[in-house]
Amino acid sequence: MNIKKLHATSVALEDNGVAIFGESGSGKSDLALRLIDSGATLISDDITLFSKSQRGIDLFSVEKTRGLLEVRQIGIITVPYIDGINLKLIVQLTDSNVERVPTKKNTKFLGFKLPKIEINGKNSSSVAKIKIKLNEINENK
Repeated sequence: MNIKKLHATSVALEDNGVAIFGESGSGKSDLALRLIDSGATLISDDITLFSKSQRGIDLFSVEKTRGLLEVRQIGIITVPYIDGINLKLIVQLTDSNVERVPTKKNTKFLGFKLPKIEINGKNSSSVAKIKIKLNEINENK
């Protein structure tokens, strides 16, 4: 099994894996917390294992931090988690201005072509934007 350990937080929305990448302090865990509050399940906070399979890339937690989420100003909390969810969307957090009407972007990631969006994770609309993008992906299957 080909496994890569990368600095990313990941969640599952139904059977859709979302990997959130960004610099330290960019809001990866905060965005994951808001997604969890709106129905997502944590896969892994801060470090995610990416496992290549025939169906694509599956997401797994790291044993040491399994079910743990860092919440700034609160501490580390325990939340339900899930493993083995197929990656459907890559989210890149950015502080810079993003295009108002971006072209649809895909990225080559571990040998697979995957949809990617760049958002400011600290915006209150970030959760809705991720859900809208996942709906778009699932409608175009």
